[in-house]
Amino acid sequence: MVRSTGEQVSEAGSFFSRWWAKQHGRQYAITAITSGSSGLLLVASVFHLLVLADHPDWGEYTGLSITGALVFLLTFLVAFPEFLRFRGHIATLEEIKEIQSTSELRRRKADGILAAEALGAGHLEQWNAFLESRGIRR
Repeated sequence: MVRSTGEQVSEAGSFFSRWWAKQHGRQYAITAITSGSSGLLLVASVFHLLVLADHPDWGEYTGLSITGALVFLLTFLVAFPEFLRFRGHIATLEEIKEIQSTSELRRRKADGILAAEALGAGHLEQWNAFLESRGIRR
């Protein structure tokens, strides 16, 4: 495989990229859970830093809270954009399915195929069934 810069890239890839590719179809759920939980834990860590850091019983956890806030922030910054990308694919499919005009549907068919393929988890089968129900061949 060759990158756009002309560099050769190993087909094997890193451990994380191979694992992520194997999760096709579950990636939306993984990013939703990861971004949601890291966002919630980030809020809890910031709450601790703002409110409980000076409390006599909770003050000893301030270092842990700072470390947690940094880890959760980094996790959130990695997971949330991917979540938004998958959410955009779902919004695209929903928007296209609301189209009544057959000609407009044919124009947007390629967008729907790309979105369904990116989502995996049966979205492509549902998309094909939708196209067939509207009388449009794949």
